[in-house]
Parts: sequence; structure tokens; C-alpha cells
Amino acid sequence: MSRFSTLDIFIAVVECSSFTMAGKNLNMTGSAISKQIQNLEKSLSAKLFYRTTRKVTLTEAGQLYFQRASNASNLLAEAKEELKELQSTPTGQLKVNIPMSFGMRYLSSAIIEFCKNYPDIKLNVRFTDRLVDVVAEGYDVVIRIGNAVDSSLRAKKIATGNFYATASKQYFEQNGLPKVPADLKQHKMIAYSGKPQSNTWIYKDLNNKQQQLHFEATYQCDSGDMINQFMLAGMGISIAPIFVTLDHLKSGQLQTVLTEYETLPNWDIYALYPAQNYLTKKARLFIDWITKTCQEADFNQCPNNCNQKADTTKSVNELKI
Repeated sequence: MSRFSTLDIFIAVVECSSFTMAGKNLNMTGSAISKQIQNLEKSLSAKLFYRTTRKVTLTEAGQLYFQRASNASNLLAEAKEELKELQSTPTGQLKVNIPMSFGMRYLSSAIIEFCKNYPDIKLNVRFTDRLVDVVAEGYDVVIRIGNAVDSSLRAKKIATGNFYATASKQYFEQNGLPKVPADLKQHKMIAYSGKPQSNTWIYKDLNNKQQQLHFEATYQCDSGDMINQFMLAGMGISIAPIFVTLDHLKSGQLQTVLTEYETLPNWDIYALYPAQNYLTKKARLFIDWITKTCQEADFNQCPNNCNQKADTTKSVNELKI
């Protein structure tokens, strides 16, 4: 009995366009190959090949079956590799890309602990806010914040984040609290230019309808750390991502307003890897490690203490910008 499955034999015939050549590649006779194909066609009740004395070509039914068979063969090969990895110690190179500010603030300690726990993994981690080409640049895992829309990649959501209107206590005490989104037009605004349409706030109103507010930004910056510095200095309000402001919100240095208006869309945090590759054990371990770290950070929360701490005696109509 052949050690090759009928699926293997069928694919070999397609790739060689010949029973004889497929037989040589699989160390089988051409007649044995032909017999296997005949049995396959009989079981499917469909003719898969046009046969001539010189070569064989696929019928329409054969083309459909080959497409499905190739996918199945690839999945089986991946499954075999994954089973091997389950029984082995994770080793070798792991190339990872992480956004600069987010990675240094929340993931640097976790990465050190990961390396200590898996000393045989040679981690190559790059911190950059540049939108990298995951496949062309050879990354195993990329942590990305925003919408995962690249069809060449597989994505696992590891945390949910959002944007909130945020400023310092000092700023609110000097300039008053905005009561509704339209009030932001009368405030100094700090735009996060790393986000599309940075001068537009898209949000869900109290009637659950999507709205847009366009504002003129006094300051613009693509660095979360610099956005924080602007806000901490009392320079204005930013519609800022929670993963940028969370530490300062917890400490009370920054405060949120208008939290009843939900920013759209959420900027979720994803682990991405090439779609044509199965997820290796070392990559899966890294993603699980980072997921746990993000869950512990709890980006879903929004410490909203501005109404208790800021002096709200000034109305928006009294502002002098």
C-alpha cells in the first residue's frame, strides 16, 4: 500500500501534468498512479482529467477539486507542524514590531519577563510608529492599534481601547468644562495626528446616532508622549486614546469629560501575523503573553474624576482663548 494519500497523488499529477512523472516523484509506477486517480474519480462520480498520450489536464470539476484539495493539503501540513511544535521547546528567532510609546509604556517589562521565561527564543523587537509591511519585512508578529483591515494578515484582538476628551485639572479650572461636544469649538484643541481625520471627532450621541464634530487644532502631534506633555502643561483638550493617557488619568493629573459620548470607531489593539503562515508556538506564546499584559492594564476603564476635582464655576461662554 502506498504511503501517500489519494490527495497527495492527485496533487502530484496536477503539478506534473503526467501520471508517469508523478509516479517517479512519488516512487510509484505510472499504472499505480492511474489506478488511484480512477478510483478517486469513481468515488466522486466526476471526471477530473482530460487524458492524452502526451499529458493530462484538469477538467472543470478537476479544477474545483484541485483548489479545495490544495487548501486541505496545506492545512494538514500546518497541523502536522503545529503538533510537532506542541511537543517541542520553543526556540529560534522571533521578529516583533510594536508601536513606540505604547510598547515602552505598557509592554517593556512584560517583554523582559517573556525573555526570561523562554530563554531559547531569540527575540528581535522593533519599536516604531511607522506602518510596517509585515510580510515584506519578515515580521512574525506585529502589534498594531486601530482597524485590522489588511487581507494578507490574520488578526487577533488582544484589547479594546477608546478615545476620550481629556485635559488637565489646571486647564479645566482656568477654562471651564465643555458640557456638550459643540463646546469643544471654543477650547484649545490638541490633535492626535496619528489618527485619521485628526481634526474630526466622530462619536455616538445620547440618542445613539453617529455625529461628527470638526474643530480647529491649536496643536498637532503624532506622539502620544508629546500629547500627554501638552495636556499636563494645561495647553488644551485632546481626543486622546486611553492607552496614552491611562496612567495620568489614574493619578488624577489628567481628567476626562463628555464620556457619555462614545468615540467611533474604537481603536482596538491587535496582534497581526502573515495569513499564509500558521501561527508558530513561539509566536502564539508571545501573543498570549502580551494579551495577558493588556488585559491587566484594563484599557476598557475610563477613570472619570474631572467633575469632582475641577472648578466648574466658569461656563463655556466665559472662556477667553
